[in-house]
Amino acid sequence: MVYIFTALYCEAQIFIRQFNLTKNLENTWFQEFQNEEAHIRLTVTGVGEIAAAAAVSSICSMYRPAQTDLLLNVGICAHTDKKDGIFLCNEIIEQATGKTFYPDMLYRHNFCEGTIVTGMLPWDSKKDNSDDLHHAKTDTHVGNLHDMEAAAVYQAGIHFFAPHQMNFLKIVSDNGNAAAVSREQAALLMETCQDSILDYITRIAALTQKNASRKSELRADEEQLFETFCADLHCSKAMRDSMRQYIRYLALSGMDYTSMIRELYEKKLLPCKDKKEGKQRFEEFKRRLF
Repeated sequence: MVYIFTALYCEAQIFIRQFNLTKNLENTWFQEFQNEEAHIRLTVTGVGEIAAAAAVSSICSMYRPAQTDLLLNVGICAHTDKKDGIFLCNEIIEQATGKTFYPDMLYRHNFCEGTIVTGMLPWDSKKDNSDDLHHAKTDTHVGNLHDMEAAAVYQAGIHFFAPHQMNFLKIVSDNGNAAAVSREQAALLMETCQDSILDYITRIAALTQKNASRKSELRADEEQLFETFCADLHCSKAMRDSMRQYIRYLALSGMDYTSMIRELYEKKLLPCKDKKEGKQRFEEFKRRLF
Protein backbone atom coordinates (compact mmCIF):
# COMPACT_ATOMS: atom_id res chain seq x y z
CA MET A 1 0.00 0.00 0.00
CA VAL A 2 1.17 3.54 -0.78
CA TYR A 3 0.00 6.06 1.82
CA ILE A 4 -0.20 9.53 0.22
CA PHE A 5 -0.49 12.64 2.39
CA THR A 6 -1.25 16.07 0.94
CA ALA A 7 -1.99 19.26 2.86
CA LEU A 8 -4.67 20.51 0.45
CA TYR A 9 -7.47 18.93 -1.54
CA CYS A 10 -6.28 20.73 -4.68
CA GLU A 11 -2.98 18.84 -4.35
CA ALA A 12 -4.85 15.54 -4.07
CA GLN A 13 -7.16 15.85 -7.07
CA ILE A 14 -4.78 14.33 -9.64
CA PHE A 15 -4.40 11.20 -7.49
CA ILE A 16 -8.13 10.88 -6.79
CA ARG A 17 -8.86 11.09 -10.49
CA GLN A 18 -5.99 8.95 -11.78
CA PHE A 19 -6.34 6.10 -9.29
CA ASN A 20 -10.16 6.23 -9.06
CA LEU A 21 -10.05 6.80 -5.33
CA THR A 22 -13.29 6.82 -3.38
CA LYS A 23 -13.90 8.78 -0.21
CA ASN A 24 -14.10 6.95 3.10
CA LEU A 25 -17.27 8.45 4.57
CA GLU A 26 -16.65 6.77 7.91
CA ASN A 27 -13.62 8.97 8.56
CA THR A 28 -15.04 12.24 9.84
CA TRP A 29 -11.70 13.62 11.04
CA PHE A 30 -9.81 13.83 7.77
CA GLN A 31 -10.62 13.59 4.07
CA GLU A 32 -9.54 10.05 3.26
CA PHE A 33 -9.67 8.41 -0.16
CA GLN A 34 -8.67 4.90 -1.17
CA ASN A 35 -8.58 2.21 -3.80
CA GLU A 36 -7.64 -1.16 -2.37
CA GLU A 37 -7.12 -2.69 -5.81
CA ALA A 38 -4.69 0.09 -6.78
CA HIS A 39 -3.06 -0.16 -3.34
CA ILE A 40 -3.39 3.58 -2.77
CA ARG A 41 -4.68 5.35 0.35
CA LEU A 42 -4.69 9.16 0.31
CA THR A 43 -5.33 11.59 3.16
CA VAL A 44 -5.78 15.37 3.01
CA THR A 45 -4.17 16.45 6.28
CA GLY A 46 -4.83 20.17 6.38
CA VAL A 47 -2.14 22.85 6.53
CA GLY A 48 0.62 22.99 9.13
CA GLU A 49 2.71 20.68 11.29
CA ILE A 50 0.07 19.92 13.91
CA ALA A 51 -2.55 18.96 11.34
CA ALA A 52 -0.06 16.87 9.37
CA ALA A 53 1.24 14.99 12.42
CA ALA A 54 -2.29 14.33 13.65
CA ALA A 55 -3.41 12.95 10.27
CA VAL A 56 -0.39 10.70 9.79
CA SER A 57 -0.65 9.34 13.33
CA SER A 58 -4.40 8.77 13.04
CA ILE A 59 -4.31 7.01 9.66
CA CYS A 60 -1.29 4.87 10.48
CA SER A 61 -2.69 3.87 13.88
CA MET A 62 -5.89 2.84 12.15
CA TYR A 63 -4.35 0.75 9.35
CA ARG A 64 -0.93 -0.23 10.77
CA PRO A 65 1.32 -0.04 7.66
CA ALA A 66 3.41 -3.10 6.81
CA GLN A 67 7.15 -3.21 6.17
CA THR A 68 6.43 -3.33 2.44
CA ASP A 69 4.21 -0.22 2.46
CA LEU A 70 5.33 3.29 1.51
CA LEU A 71 4.59 6.83 2.64
CA LEU A 72 4.50 9.70 0.14
CA ASN A 73 4.15 13.32 1.21
CA VAL A 74 3.50 15.45 -1.86
CA GLY A 75 2.48 19.06 -2.42
CA ILE A 76 3.51 22.55 -3.42
CA CYS A 77 6.31 24.50 -1.77
CA ALA A 78 8.38 27.66 -2.04
CA HIS A 79 11.98 27.78 -3.27
CA THR A 80 14.57 30.45 -2.64
CA ASP A 81 15.88 30.38 -6.22
CA LYS A 82 13.98 28.13 -8.59
CA LYS A 83 10.66 29.23 -10.08
CA ASP A 84 9.49 25.72 -10.90
CA GLY A 85 10.49 22.08 -10.73
CA ILE A 86 9.82 18.83 -8.87
CA PHE A 87 12.12 17.94 -5.99
CA LEU A 88 12.60 14.73 -4.03
CA CYS A 89 13.74 15.77 -0.56
CA ASN A 90 16.87 14.09 0.79
CA GLU A 91 17.04 16.29 3.89
CA ILE A 92 14.27 17.78 6.03
CA ILE A 93 14.88 20.52 8.60
CA GLU A 94 12.36 21.63 11.18
CA GLN A 95 12.68 25.39 11.51
CA ALA A 96 11.39 25.65 15.08
CA THR A 97 13.88 23.15 16.55
CA GLY A 98 16.67 22.86 14.01
CA LYS A 99 16.20 19.09 13.96
CA THR A 100 17.30 17.40 10.75
CA PHE A 101 15.89 14.22 9.20
CA TYR A 102 17.17 12.12 6.31
CA PRO A 103 14.84 9.91 4.27
CA ASP A 104 16.78 7.09 2.61
CA MET A 105 16.83 7.52 -1.17
CA LEU A 106 16.33 3.94 -2.36
CA TYR A 107 14.28 4.33 -5.51
CA ARG A 108 15.65 5.44 -8.86
CA HIS A 109 14.15 8.71 -10.05
CA ASN A 110 14.66 11.62 -12.44
CA PHE A 111 13.87 14.42 -10.01
CA CYS A 112 16.18 17.04 -8.58
CA GLU A 113 17.04 16.39 -4.93
CA GLY A 114 16.98 19.11 -2.30
CA THR A 115 16.71 20.20 1.32
CA ILE A 116 13.34 21.33 2.62
CA VAL A 117 12.78 23.58 5.63
CA THR A 118 9.45 23.16 7.43
CA GLY A 119 8.16 26.28 9.16
CA MET A 120 5.12 27.23 11.19
CA LEU A 121 4.18 29.90 8.63
CA PRO A 122 4.49 30.15 4.84
CA TRP A 123 7.99 31.29 3.96
CA ASP A 124 8.03 34.98 3.05
CA SER A 125 11.07 36.11 1.09
CA LYS A 126 10.48 39.70 2.25
CA LYS A 127 10.64 38.59 5.89
CA ASP A 128 13.34 35.96 5.58
CA ASN A 129 13.94 34.57 9.06
CA SER A 130 16.61 32.06 8.10
CA ASP A 131 18.95 33.63 10.67
CA ASP A 132 16.64 32.33 13.39
CA LEU A 133 17.12 28.72 12.34
CA HIS A 134 19.15 26.51 14.60
CA HIS A 135 20.95 24.60 11.86
CA ALA A 136 23.81 25.90 9.76
CA LYS A 137 22.51 24.23 6.61
CA THR A 138 19.31 26.25 6.71
CA ASP A 139 20.95 29.31 5.21
CA THR A 140 18.45 30.05 2.44
CA HIS A 141 21.19 31.16 0.08
CA VAL A 142 22.00 27.51 -0.65
CA GLY A 143 18.62 27.18 -2.33
CA ASN A 144 16.29 25.57 0.15
CA LEU A 145 12.72 24.43 -0.37
CA HIS A 146 10.14 25.63 2.17
CA ASP A 147 6.86 24.07 3.31
CA MET A 148 4.76 23.64 6.46
CA GLU A 149 4.31 19.87 6.79
CA ALA A 150 7.29 17.69 5.77
CA ALA A 151 9.11 17.61 9.13
CA ALA A 152 5.90 16.73 10.96
CA VAL A 153 5.02 14.01 8.47
CA TYR A 154 8.48 12.51 8.92
CA GLN A 155 8.41 12.65 12.72
CA ALA A 156 4.95 11.07 12.91
CA GLY A 157 5.67 8.63 10.10
CA ILE A 158 8.90 7.31 11.61
CA HIS A 159 6.81 5.52 14.26
CA PHE A 160 5.26 3.41 11.49
CA PHE A 161 7.72 3.50 8.56
CA ALA A 162 11.49 3.13 8.23
CA PRO A 163 13.40 6.03 6.59
CA HIS A 164 13.65 4.12 3.31
CA GLN A 165 9.85 3.78 3.18
CA MET A 166 9.18 7.54 3.25
CA ASN A 167 9.26 9.79 0.18
CA PHE A 168 8.81 13.57 0.06
CA LEU A 169 7.95 15.08 -3.35
CA LYS A 170 7.59 18.85 -3.57
CA ILE A 171 6.52 21.00 -6.51
CA VAL A 172 7.79 24.59 -6.56
CA SER A 173 4.94 27.09 -6.70
CA ASP A 174 6.54 30.37 -5.63
CA ASN A 175 9.63 32.16 -4.35
CA GLY A 176 8.30 33.22 -0.99
CA ASN A 177 4.96 34.79 -1.87
CA ALA A 178 2.54 31.96 -1.09
CA ALA A 179 -0.41 34.35 -0.74
CA ALA A 180 -0.24 34.95 -4.49
CA VAL A 181 -0.79 31.24 -5.25
CA SER A 182 -4.49 30.37 -5.42
CA ARG A 183 -5.82 26.86 -4.93
CA GLU A 184 -6.81 26.82 -8.59
CA GLN A 185 -3.23 27.66 -9.55
CA ALA A 186 -1.94 24.94 -7.22
CA ALA A 187 -4.25 22.38 -8.82
CA LEU A 188 -3.11 23.46 -12.30
CA LEU A 189 0.52 23.17 -11.22
CA MET A 190 -0.08 19.64 -9.95
CA GLU A 191 -1.73 18.73 -13.27
CA THR A 192 1.26 20.10 -15.16
CA CYS A 193 3.58 17.80 -13.20
CA GLN A 194 1.22 14.84 -12.93
CA ASP A 195 2.86 12.58 -15.52
CA SER A 196 6.20 12.57 -13.71
CA ILE A 197 4.60 12.23 -10.27
CA LEU A 198 2.17 9.49 -11.25
CA ASP A 199 4.87 7.54 -13.06
CA TYR A 200 7.01 7.62 -9.92
CA ILE A 201 4.12 6.49 -7.72
CA THR A 202 3.17 3.72 -10.14
CA ARG A 203 6.73 2.41 -10.23
CA ILE A 204 7.28 2.42 -6.47
CA ALA A 205 3.81 0.95 -5.91
CA ALA A 206 4.62 -1.87 -8.34
CA LEU A 207 7.86 -2.55 -6.52
CA THR A 208 5.95 -2.57 -3.24
CA GLN A 209 3.55 -5.19 -4.55
CA LYS A 210 6.40 -7.26 -5.94
CA ASN A 211 8.00 -7.12 -2.51
CA ALA A 212 4.71 -8.01 -0.80
CA SER A 213 4.24 -11.03 -3.05
CA ARG A 214 7.40 -12.55 -1.64
CA LYS A 215 7.88 -13.98 1.82
CA SER A 216 9.10 -11.47 4.37
CA GLU A 217 12.25 -13.53 4.90
CA LEU A 218 15.19 -13.55 2.54
CA ARG A 219 15.97 -16.62 0.44
CA ALA A 220 18.59 -18.98 1.82
CA ASP A 221 21.40 -17.60 -0.34
CA GLU A 222 20.42 -14.02 0.44
CA GLU A 223 20.23 -14.83 4.14
CA GLN A 224 23.71 -16.35 4.12
CA LEU A 225 25.11 -13.31 2.34
CA PHE A 226 23.30 -11.02 4.75
CA GLU A 227 24.65 -12.78 7.85
CA THR A 228 28.24 -12.86 6.60
CA PHE A 229 28.19 -9.26 5.41
CA CYS A 230 26.68 -7.95 8.65
CA ALA A 231 29.10 -9.95 10.80
CA ASP A 232 32.10 -8.57 8.92
CA LEU A 233 30.70 -5.03 9.22
CA HIS A 234 30.17 -5.44 13.00
CA CYS A 235 26.59 -4.23 12.43
CA SER A 236 24.42 -2.94 15.24
CA LYS A 237 20.79 -4.06 15.34
CA ALA A 238 19.72 -0.86 13.56
CA MET A 239 22.34 -1.38 10.85
CA ARG A 240 21.30 -5.04 10.45
CA ASP A 241 17.65 -4.04 10.02
CA SER A 242 18.58 -1.42 7.43
CA MET A 243 20.88 -3.79 5.56
CA ARG A 244 18.17 -6.45 5.43
CA GLN A 245 15.82 -3.97 3.76
CA TYR A 246 18.52 -2.82 1.32
CA ILE A 247 19.40 -6.35 0.25
CA ARG A 248 15.74 -7.28 -0.20
CA TYR A 249 15.17 -4.16 -2.30
CA LEU A 250 18.27 -4.76 -4.40
CA ALA A 251 17.33 -8.38 -5.01
CA LEU A 252 13.86 -7.36 -6.15
CA SER A 253 15.29 -4.65 -8.39
CA GLY A 254 17.57 -7.09 -10.14
CA MET A 255 20.71 -5.13 -9.21
CA ASP A 256 23.98 -7.06 -9.03
CA TYR A 257 24.82 -6.10 -5.46
CA THR A 258 26.71 -9.36 -4.82
CA SER A 259 29.55 -8.33 -7.12
CA MET A 260 29.88 -5.08 -5.17
CA ILE A 261 30.13 -7.00 -1.92
CA ARG A 262 32.70 -9.42 -3.39
CA GLU A 263 34.71 -6.43 -4.58
CA LEU A 264 34.95 -5.18 -0.99
CA TYR A 265 36.48 -8.51 0.03
CA GLU A 266 38.82 -8.53 -2.97
CA LYS A 267 40.08 -5.06 -2.04
CA LYS A 268 40.64 -6.24 1.55
CA LEU A 269 38.06 -3.73 2.83
CA LEU A 270 36.22 -6.55 4.60
CA PRO A 271 36.10 -7.83 7.25
CA CYS A 272 36.27 -4.61 9.27
CA LYS A 273 38.45 -4.43 12.36
CA ASP A 274 35.86 -2.75 14.59
CA LYS A 275 32.38 -1.16 14.72
CA LYS A 276 33.69 2.29 13.80
CA GLU A 277 35.24 1.05 10.58
CA GLY A 278 32.18 -1.10 9.94
CA LYS A 279 29.85 1.88 10.17
CA GLN A 280 32.04 3.84 7.76
CA ARG A 281 32.08 0.94 5.28
CA PHE A 282 28.31 0.53 5.68
CA GLU A 283 27.70 4.19 4.72
CA GLU A 284 30.10 3.94 1.77
CA PHE A 285 28.32 0.83 0.51
CA LYS A 286 24.92 2.52 0.81
CA ARG A 287 26.08 5.65 -1.03
CA ARG A 288 27.51 3.58 -3.85
CA LEU A 289 24.26 1.70 -4.31
CA PHE A 290 21.79 4.55 -4.04
